[in-house]
Amino acid sequence: MNVLSFNFAFVPPHFAFSFETLQSILTFGVMLSVGLIVGQLTARFRYQAQVACAREERANNLYAMSRELSGALAVEEVVEISERCVEASFRAKARLLLPDDHDRLQPPAAGPGKPTVDVAIAQWCFDCSAPAGFGAESGFAAAPLLYLPLRAPLHTRGVIVVEPEQPSSLLAPEQRQLLDTFAMLIAIALERVHFARVARDMLVRMEAERERHSLLAGLSHDLRTPMTALIGLTETLALELPAELQSCQESLIAIREQAVRMGLLVDNLLDMAKLQAIGGVRLRKDWQSLEELVGSAVRMLEQPLREHPLRLTLDPELPLVDCDPVLIERVLVNLLQNAAKYTPPGAAIGVTADVQTDGLFVEVWDEGPGLPDGHEQDLFEKFTRGHTEWAVPGVGLGLAICRAIVEAHGGHIRAENRVAGGAGFIFSLPLATPPPLEIDDEPDPHPI
Repeated sequence: MNVLSFNFAFVPPHFAFSFETLQSILTFGVMLSVGLIVGQLTARFRYQAQVACAREERANNLYAMSRELSGALAVEEVVEISERCVEASFRAKARLLLPDDHDRLQPPAAGPGKPTVDVAIAQWCFDCSAPAGFGAESGFAAAPLLYLPLRAPLHTRGVIVVEPEQPSSLLAPEQRQLLDTFAMLIAIALERVHFARVARDMLVRMEAERERHSLLAGLSHDLRTPMTALIGLTETLALELPAELQSCQESLIAIREQAVRMGLLVDNLLDMAKLQAIGGVRLRKDWQSLEELVGSAVRMLEQPLREHPLRLTLDPELPLVDCDPVLIERVLVNLLQNAAKYTPPGAAIGVTADVQTDGLFVEVWDEGPGLPDGHEQDLFEKFTRGHTEWAVPGVGLGLAICRAIVEAHGGHIRAENRVAGGAGFIFSLPLATPPPLEIDDEPDPHPI
């Protein structure tokens, strides 16, 4: 148009098209070539400017979304920000679906301006962690909506469903790549919120556990002295009362038994507080004879065990054990006390010990009602009992203390129901080579 206009207006004859001379033809050809080149360059630069503007818009959308998601502290905030940003960036309807504790996507609540979601397709997308629906090659390509999994580094956190106003807009590679980036940002935000909640709950539990340990330690220290005094006073009264007052003697014996039982409970509370204190269990090991430890535990529980036949089966060739005698005695006392508490009178209680290839094994067994099936190992948790509604007093700390002590020695403890009836608690202790005995070879200067 410019070449023709120049020829028509400025080349003689004026106001008429004339291409008579070679010079005019050459001039017109050069002008036409220059015009075409400039026009193509201008169109290319205009297209590049449009592409740059589109990229800038996408970068701004990504920045705005990541900035808002970084400040989200709850899952509800992440859902609201994600749906709003996706709808604004793609001119589409969006819906975010999250799983429950069993990895089942929850159906979204109906709302105006939200797409109608097929939960079955969304669940398949979540389970397979692959896109589904419109424009997806994995499956359900005939579906009108696009389902994208929210794949975080550790786990798939949900599914985002998009219904664009113009479906062809999502077929552009740039738009699809931007949507995938949005999905990744949403998944990372959901994972961050999840682990922040887990850390917060863990901190609360740790603080509650610390406060409980402090309370147990304080109560145990305050109760130990009066319980010891009560036991001593009952023994003194039993010795000073005349033999004729038989009813008073029986009452004093009952008071002493209950005081001893309460004293053992207080000891368990204090031991649990010490075992779970900062720094863990501090063992004071020494070479000990298992027979002596069992005998000491039996003497301590003489009254509770008086109604049960006691059967001790200890290998006479048992080696010395490198252990903390006070703590291992506490293990034996707790196991024997449990057997006496939960076994009817007349039922036998026994202790068996032998050496195997991987350590020294000790079993405390009884002929009582046994343990709840399938929950044998749960009894070693703190404040856990075999039956919640049990008439026998107790708080469920004895076995937890036993496990902590045995594991601190490098051993293991387990519970099982015996084939012949009753329950058995087996714990192992590692064996080591005892030091050689030092024998003085010098003759006695003063023989007898």
